[in-house]
Amino acid sequence: MRLIMKENRELTEPEVTIEYNELSGSVKRVSDYVKSVDANITCKKENEEYSVPACEIYYMESVDKKGFIYTKSDVYQTAHRLVELEKRLSGAGFVRVSRSAVINVEKLKGIKNLPNSKLEAILINDERICVNRNYLNDIRDVLIRRNRL
Repeated sequence: MRLIMKENRELTEPEVTIEYNELSGSVKRVSDYVKSVDANITCKKENEEYSVPACEIYYMESVDKKGFIYTKSDVYQTAHRLVELEKRLSGAGFVRVSRSAVINVEKLKGIKNLPNSKLEAILINDERICVNRNYLNDIRDVLIRRNRL
């Protein structure tokens, strides 16, 4: 796959064109990633509505059937269900790590083994998220795909 980038000062926003002779898995992954780069999630904080860019989200979790979005320094509540957010943002490197949490692999520093066969995701802001071993292959797959882009 070749990448051609051209500066065009006449454009008001970036434009991405993907040309292919067959819609392969790698072309689809690039397309999904590009679509999700500018994704925003509608959230609330202290009764004010915000639009949070996906690239600023560290992780999302569901607590008592309420959705929460975590950024570097803020926590927002969202009406979106976790499964909906996971599906919408999977192309941007978000992956489920437990029944109640989805992380942004771009914010992942590492995964640590804990006693009793437990795992912990460590994010770049040193936040720690419990990882269920059932999702470990999904995390690995997302990391491999990200390294291929």
